[in-house]
Amino acid sequence: MTKTESYLEFLTAEGYRPALDDDKDITFKHERISFILFPNEKDETFFRLMIPFFWELETPEETERATNVMMKLNADYKAAKFYIMQNDVCVAAEAFYSKPDDAKPLIGRYIDLLSSAMREFRQTMRDESPPSAPLAQA
Repeated sequence: MTKTESYLEFLTAEGYRPALDDDKDITFKHERISFILFPNEKDETFFRLMIPFFWELETPEETERATNVMMKLNADYKAAKFYIMQNDVCVAAEAFYSKPDDAKPLIGRYIDLLSSAMREFRQTMRDESPPSAPLAQA
């Protein structure tokens, strides 16, 4: 059985509805949050689970603020790694395991970790948002 097949079977047994995307990565949702599990068949020991593209960066100022928040959260959260792809923020957990099956018991913990990290990023960005421009007075 391939890593992909094994993870699909595991996620289905856990009550998720996993699907393969065009790149043969596994997508699924947990509490309305989209996840991607990258099976990486070429590297038997590597595991990566990601919440992709959850905060679009629209200005250079917002990108700078987001980078500062990401650096702090990367230091605060065990195993969570924030980064920017295509002007969007992503967060992932990455690890090496002796066997792919060794990651399975921790997938629930990774889901909780990434969900929590994403929520904290969003809240911090909202709390630190610059004030809106005042309305023009007539």
